[in-house]
Amino acid sequence: MELHQLRYLRAVVRSGSVTEAAESEFVSQPSVSKQLRLLEKEFGVPLFHRVGRRVIATEAGLALADCADRVFDDLAATISSVSGPESVSGGTLRMCATETVVDNLLPRALTKLKAKYPRCHVRVEMLGTEDAVDQVLANEVDLAIVAMPLADSRLEVNVLLEEDVLLAVPHDHPWSRRAFVTMNEVLQEPALLLSMPGHGLRALVDEASQRLGIRPTQGLELRSQAALLAMVAAGGGIAFAPRMTITGRQDVVPLQLLPGLSRQVGWTRRRGRHLPAIGAELLRLLSHA
Repeated sequence: MELHQLRYLRAVVRSGSVTEAAESEFVSQPSVSKQLRLLEKEFGVPLFHRVGRRVIATEAGLALADCADRVFDDLAATISSVSGPESVSGGTLRMCATETVVDNLLPRALTKLKAKYPRCHVRVEMLGTEDAVDQVLANEVDLAIVAMPLADSRLEVNVLLEEDVLLAVPHDHPWSRRAFVTMNEVLQEPALLLSMPGHGLRALVDEASQRLGIRPTQGLELRSQAALLAMVAAGGGIAFAPRMTITGRQDVVPLQLLPGLSRQVGWTRRRGRHLPAIGAELLRLLSHA
């Protein structure tokens, strides 16, 4: 068994196609097929079911793909520790984060990271909390930065920060001159705009409403926090907003909530997965932001 065979197998498991795997590995389709046959011969069990033009991994194939992930993670961590985060080989990070993190936390930290390590390569995908966790569990990313809490034994979870959740209202709203507003009032307000289910903030709001025994008015739901605040600014409603998304804005009025609402933001990775050195440096910058 050789490393390139494990690479090919992992690519086929991820894509479900020998052709797509060959393209991603920059080799010919017959080369990939040949190496898969050699692996099956070596192990004495089928690694894939052939269904038309698609291939589906058997239990043995999935187990070997998981092993391949661990092997390549170990190699990447070893190379990173030897060469340092400033090198081309050690400076690659794949991550995902929620919209509020991408828009408000990452830009300054990434700017510092690129200034210190100009040859590093960081790929950030913006996803909701549930989708980000799915990417972590699928070993598609090194880490994710999302809203807490997370309850999954397969994950390692670390808190980065805690912040208030406020209510954003337009300047001409009847509540705009108040110092605070109660959750009971907000949850019964027909003009309340909500984020989509599956987002960390929405889960927090749903938990608060359950505690109070009030079901929020079913109105407009949006995936984007930026879009929610833009609607508030345009007089289209009111919305919950993490403090980081509203600090410094002049087009909406932030109000404190009673009882107070707060959220934690943290980073997570799959247990046993090595964190690239450049990822550890980014987290250090974020923790000191």
